[in-house]
Amino acid sequence: MALCFFSLLFFLFCSNSWAELIHFLPGQPKNVSFNQYSGYIVTDARHGRALFYYFVEADSNTDELKPLTLWLNGGPGCSSLGFGAFMEHGPFQPGENGTLIKNEYSWNLESNMLYVESPIGVGFSYSNTSKNYLWNDTQTAQDNLMFILNWLEEFPQYKESDFFLAGESYAGHYIPQLAALLVEHNKKPNIEPVNLKAIALGNPLLDLDISVLAGDFLWSHGAISDETLFLEKTICNDSKYLREYVHDKWSQGCNDVFNRVEDEVGVDVGLDDLLLPTCLSSSYAEQLKLKGKLGKIHSAVAKRAKNGDPCLEGRIFTYLNRPEVQKALHVKTTHHPFHWAFCEGPLVYQEDNLDMNLIPLVSDLIKEGFPVLLYNGDQDAKIPLTQTRIIANNIAEDLKLVPLTEYGTWYDNKQVGGWTQSFGAPEDGKNYVTYLTFATVRGAAHEVPFTSPSQALTLFHSFVNGIPLPRAPQN
Repeated sequence: MALCFFSLLFFLFCSNSWAELIHFLPGQPKNVSFNQYSGYIVTDARHGRALFYYFVEADSNTDELKPLTLWLNGGPGCSSLGFGAFMEHGPFQPGENGTLIKNEYSWNLESNMLYVESPIGVGFSYSNTSKNYLWNDTQTAQDNLMFILNWLEEFPQYKESDFFLAGESYAGHYIPQLAALLVEHNKKPNIEPVNLKAIALGNPLLDLDISVLAGDFLWSHGAISDETLFLEKTICNDSKYLREYVHDKWSQGCNDVFNRVEDEVGVDVGLDDLLLPTCLSSSYAEQLKLKGKLGKIHSAVAKRAKNGDPCLEGRIFTYLNRPEVQKALHVKTTHHPFHWAFCEGPLVYQEDNLDMNLIPLVSDLIKEGFPVLLYNGDQDAKIPLTQTRIIANNIAEDLKLVPLTEYGTWYDNKQVGGWTQSFGAPEDGKNYVTYLTFATVRGAAHEVPFTSPSQALTLFHSFVNGIPLPRAPQN
């Protein structure tokens, strides 16, 4: 009997997943027309490693096969469930009284959405091997590849779907490296290729020497003084500051300059969004008290401001830590002696990965024929639009892509959604194909769909359908 019991346990863990239909989330609206699933995909049975996911089928009234999009948040070490699904573009957001409010701008209106808490140690993802919580970019990409392949075995009906990769912030590291592994996988003989179509990177950290330089942006928004801008440019810029921070070569000069920047910007204004207020709820601070110390990268790069509805983050934190919610999500609570948190957990990330330049890898993906969308909220001082635009222009120049459009406005219905420009190359000597698009999102923060949900949905519609952003108001 004992032998049979342990054989059963071994079989259960060595199977690829615990995939279960979500029958009803606490507080969920009635008459939801799409299915939701959540569970675990085992990425390494020997070490007991499993990634948690939340999958939302497309909300569609037709039999048309919708694409499949995998979404990753950054950090490194921040939850795609908390940020991507419940704060940004999932189907529901927690309301004031513990109920879930339907998000009318949910991205599952355009695509089947797959949210993954990656890497191991983020959110509800876990390992039975303690050393698996020491992580880096290479391991993250390999684990995410294994996740995709095993997930498609559990959901084979999506093997033929057009597949898109999307994410934001430090996903500027995650997504290109994962896409490169998928390209390699698809070239292997006698395998079922994953139908990768394109990638989208929002407010992405791609190159530390370019992406995070925010002095001019802050100054142009009146957030720092002339003198502080001069000091930042002459003594220490963002990339040098972060590099010294990561490599423990802290200079007093950089410290003094950035203390001055923080003082002038003010404690009640987040670099994620220069426009939005903070939450004044008395319970908010208690809800978000951290039980551990965040890593240096997270402290320096991924410190979260309270964007959009400034109190939503606290409500999500409370909701996902409710036992009945975790039960409905099929969370294996026996593997989680710690509470769920946005960017906290046992994960320890290899911090020198911050120095990696991902621009050449993005260029290689374009050379392989995969279109890339780079988009940016125009109120984000963490990864300013000016820097992402520089990267887009550099890639276009290096690959000899030609502008297919003039730089100008794009529209969300009858309002300007932002500014955009596309670049491409001839496919057959005549017809030009778009390989690179840069777009800003007007009034948006670091988490674009959180603060500008309608514009973000228009952007996503164009991305997954492979069509240009609207350049004129729609009736």
